[in-house]
Amino acid sequence: MVRTPSLDRRRLLAAGATTLLAGVAGCNDSSGTEPVDPGEPISQAPGNTSVLVRADTALLDHDGTERLLEAYGGGRTGSDEGSDGPGLVAEFEGRTGLEAESADVIVVFADEPRGEFAAYVVEGEWTESTVVESIESATDLEYEARDHEGGTVYEPTGGDEADYLGFVAEGRYAIGSVGAVEAAIETARADRASASGALVNAFEDAGEADAEGTTYVTAATDDPRAYLPSEDSERVPDIVSLDVYEKANVATVSYAAAESTVAIDAEMRTDDRSDARGIADLTVAARSFLRNDVDDAAVAEELGKIEIDQEESVVTLRYRSDVEGAATLAGYL
Repeated sequence: MVRTPSLDRRRLLAAGATTLLAGVAGCNDSSGTEPVDPGEPISQAPGNTSVLVRADTALLDHDGTERLLEAYGGGRTGSDEGSDGPGLVAEFEGRTGLEAESADVIVVFADEPRGEFAAYVVEGEWTESTVVESIESATDLEYEARDHEGGTVYEPTGGDEADYLGFVAEGRYAIGSVGAVEAAIETARADRASASGALVNAFEDAGEADAEGTTYVTAATDDPRAYLPSEDSERVPDIVSLDVYEKANVATVSYAAAESTVAIDAEMRTDDRSDARGIADLTVAARSFLRNDVDDAAVAEELGKIEIDQEESVVTLRYRSDVEGAATLAGYL
């Protein structure tokens, strides 16, 4: 069974979303395939996409972001407490044998949160043979190539949880479940439609968030409730229901950083103003509850920096802080 991307709430909403990566697989070079222009990496996300993330790996050169990744359990070592596995960077490098910094851009898509139909689109200067040799060494498996719509799919010859690799175009690879890898190739080399509509519109708007510095991560989903705590979580008061968030049709989050500051912007879009008002009211109440409940004054201070606003059918959350404060909040979340 193919392992699906680690798209849990902490990782999607954190800077760790930048490294939502999975294994790469490989075999022979596709030197005989016809060259194509695949467009931007998000173009490989097919029309049934429900979760979409884009990460510029230049963020790994930002010292503050590296610290946040570690605080969220997304770095090379994972978090000291509460980590459900290796850090996201460690996961990528362990499963592929490649250095995360060597990628230029990573896009992850899935048909639903934690769905089986999921893949990563990786853009970098690796040759196909380098990717193949690296993943075979990391997994101790061999991969066999087959043609698919003018591209190439590489299948693992063993290992039920091994990822598939797709050669989409020069320097562009898709990694994940076989159906998703094939879909990514089809968006570039066949007539399969790419993701569009409300999800992509919100995603593109999020990438233009008004934040100082460089926007490194942008994420969107049409099922935001799936990334919030369950009703029985200790973070959710017994008298509170989070079902109101089901009225959000699309939610986005973007992460930006300057030299010593970070910015996170989130947005939830609904059908009408009353639905947005309900979400905004509950979000304000949740922030107040957390600030009053937490024992750490530094965490409470950072929670107070989260600004919540509602305009017509849209709810926005805005967080600005320095690296020290953001790392404090990251460790709490």
